[in-house]
Amino acid sequence: KIALRIRNVAFAGAFQKWSENVAESGRMAAVLFKISSRIKNVHLAGAFQRWSENVSESLRMVSVMTKVSSRIKNVQIFRAFQRWGENVSELRRMVSVMTKISFRIRNVQLAGAYHRWSENAAQSGRMASVMSKIVLRIQNVAFAGAFQKWS
Repeated sequence: KIALRIRNVAFAGAFQKWSENVAESGRMAAVLFKISSRIKNVHLAGAFQRWSENVSESLRMVSVMTKVSSRIKNVQIFRAFQRWGENVSELRRMVSVMTKISFRIRNVQLAGAYHRWSENAAQSGRMASVMSKIVLRIQNVAFAGAFQKWS
């Protein structure tokens, strides 16, 4: 029995040692799992950080391009409005010039009509003057004849 106990104590010691080794291996495996998880999480966090930066940069680029596009459109609208204003100014100038020309043409026509009227009036006036001189001469001839008869 003593030999059996010695052998059982030796087995018990070996089993104890084996049990401690298994426990240590389990603990080491858990520690290694934590370490590898942390390493994986660091890589995952880095990848997520790079992805997040890329998304932020893409959003910033979209915002910048939207502003640039808006400015280009505003410049185009400003230029179109400026050309429209220049065209309106030119049209107003042309209307003013055409109005002046039409007034001049009308004034020329009025001046021609006035000239013809004044010539007619002058002619009529001359004719009236000539007629009055003729009537005066006839009267003078008649008066002279009557005076001669009387004298």
